[in-house]
Amino acid sequence: MAKRPKPSSSAPRAAQAADATVSVAGAVLRVLGTILLIVLVTGLLFLCIFAYYVKNCLSTDLDVQLSDFTVSLSSSILYEDSDGNWQNLTNLSSTENRVWIDYADIPKDMEHAAVAIEDKRFYKHKGVDWYRTTGAFINMFLSMKNDFGGSTITQQLIKNITADNDYSVKRKVNEIFRAFALEKEIDDKDRILVMYLNTIYLGYNSYGVQTAAMQYFDKDVSQLDLAESAVLAGLTNNPSIYDVYNHPEKVKERQETILAQMLDQKMISQEEYEELKDIQKVINRNTIAEFGYNEPTNRITIKIKDKDTDEVIKDVINDLMTEKGYSRLVAENMVYSGGLNIYATIDTKVQNALDEVWANADNFPNTEKYGEIPQSAMVITDKQ
Repeated sequence: MAKRPKPSSSAPRAAQAADATVSVAGAVLRVLGTILLIVLVTGLLFLCIFAYYVKNCLSTDLDVQLSDFTVSLSSSILYEDSDGNWQNLTNLSSTENRVWIDYADIPKDMEHAAVAIEDKRFYKHKGVDWYRTTGAFINMFLSMKNDFGGSTITQQLIKNITADNDYSVKRKVNEIFRAFALEKEIDDKDRILVMYLNTIYLGYNSYGVQTAAMQYFDKDVSQLDLAESAVLAGLTNNPSIYDVYNHPEKVKERQETILAQMLDQKMISQEEYEELKDIQKVINRNTIAEFGYNEPTNRITIKIKDKDTDEVIKDVINDLMTEKGYSRLVAENMVYSGGLNIYATIDTKVQNALDEVWANADNFPNTEKYGEIPQSAMVITDKQ
């Protein structure tokens, strides 16, 4: 009798395998869905916290009009006479010659060199370069440090205006929002760039490319060639490291880096690059003794006309810093070169009367024999 074949078990095993595959796939999908849900909820929670943080913890307003800083006009202090008319008391002007320059005075080579090394997508972004910012954030988290770079020219301008040198995340986020607001309000890259080039510090008491051009090359910035422009553009990164007098080899390396960037961004030709990369520019050392080696806190040398206007000038500078959020650098420039009309409460008739009293030595005791100088003060009251 023939043997009956055993029933095959391959079909049930295949069905079981298929069921197991479906079960595993379902479990994977559930896990992925759970992870995705967690990510979405976490993201939404983060956005809510971030929105609250921006609204309540950041000061994103920057009361800045770039037109305020692109002029070079004398400011005036005015007083009200007895007839109620405003009269000119004195004119104020900066002791620096042509510190703040117009866009037309800046050579294209200077503009291109600055953009090439500091912010190559300057003319494309709206104040923030997200490629560099994202990379900076990632680098910050990987290095576990509370500082990072990635600033655009617009962001650096804001830091120069406000003198906010904090490297915290809060300052960076604040700076990003301010950069967006500033570019939306101004909507003119050339104006932002000229403000930036007027405020950068380039070492040895040189604030802005005009004073740096005079300091290092003894010429107006409009007369700089490509090689000289590349030198100046490289100094702002770190004027102490790229010290033209003490570390000329580092300055030369930085210049070559900038020229290479300009070549890569098609701002100069290969022929220009080959011709210029080996040129060592002659730096003027004649004025070094005048400036010394100490880094100044600002570039405007205060020149008080007389004691009557001393406090007025100090008050206006402090008010600009407090009310507008300007750095002392910008506030002093506004007072001396911003073409302001400053309305003071000085009563010149009363002040002149006080001066006459103080000018008469007979009104004070003679204390020379005791080696002392008389000190006095006056208080004037209105009897009306």
